[in-house]
Amino acid sequence: MKQLPSLSSQIYCMPWAILPPAHADLGKMYRSYLEGSLPQALNQRGSKSSGIAYEVDHVSGIAVLALEGIIAKHSPDILCGPPVLDVAKLDELIEKLMADELIHTVVFYLNSPGGTVIGLKETAQNIRDLSEEKRTVAYTDYQCCSAAYFLAVACDEVYSAPTAMIGSIGTYLAALDSSRAYEMEGFELKLFKVGAVKATGHPGKKWSEEEEKYLQGLADEAGGDFRSWVKSRRPEIDDSSMEGQVFFAETAPAGLIDGQHRDVARLVAVLMQGNEI
Repeated sequence: MKQLPSLSSQIYCMPWAILPPAHADLGKMYRSYLEGSLPQALNQRGSKSSGIAYEVDHVSGIAVLALEGIIAKHSPDILCGPPVLDVAKLDELIEKLMADELIHTVVFYLNSPGGTVIGLKETAQNIRDLSEEKRTVAYTDYQCCSAAYFLAVACDEVYSAPTAMIGSIGTYLAALDSSRAYEMEGFELKLFKVGAVKATGHPGKKWSEEEEKYLQGLADEAGGDFRSWVKSRRPEIDDSSMEGQVFFAETAPAGLIDGQHRDVARLVAVLMQGNEI
C-alpha cells in the first residue's frame, strides 16, 4: 500500500478537524498495518471506496452531491475500506457544476465525521465561489461534523434532520510519544538533526517542550482559521458554541443551522417547487 509508511506524521503530527473516535480508528488501522495485522481486504490497493456520488437533473436545474466518509485530500491509502471524501475530486466536480448553465441549485448532502485540514479551506472557498453563481444548500440526516461543517457553512443555507449531529467546530492534533515503548524493547534512538523542531514525532524520540509548543501552535492556527471561517459565514453563532461540542440539530444553538427537514427527498421536493425552504 503506497503512502502508508509516511502516514505516522499525518495522523499524529498534523491538525485534524474530525470527531475523536473516527481519528482513533485511523490510528488503529495504521498500527495494525505496522504490526502486519491489517485485514487483507483493506490491505489491497483499490479497496478504497469513493465518498462522492451525484445526480444532475437538468429539467429541474438541481444537482445533488452525496458526500460521505472521512475528508482528505488525494485520499491516503490508510483510508482504504471506509468511504473517503476526497476534496480534490470534489473540487473537480464543483468546477463542472459551475460551468453547467442548466443547473441553478446545488445540494451538498453530507454524512461525515470530518477529516484533515489539508485542502479544506481551498474546497470551502470553491463552494463559496459556486454560491456566488448558484444557490447552494447543505443538508445532513446523520452527521455533519468538524471538517464537514467547515464545508457546509460555505453554502448559502444549512439544513438538517432533527436528530442528526451537527457542529464539532475546532481542530486538534494527537501525538504519540513512543520512546518508552522503544526502551522496553531494548532500543535507544540516536538522532542527529539540524533545526530545533526537525524530526518532531519521530518514533522512539521523547518530546521536547519546544516541539510541544510548536505542535500546539499548529493546532491553534488551524483552529483559529476554523472559527474565523464559521464567524464570517454565520456571525450569529456564539463563541461558546465553538468549543468542539456536537449538537442534535433540533436543540442546536442559534445560527448553527437554518432549519430542519426529515430527509433529503423532502428538501429537494421543496426546491423543485421553487419555494423558500
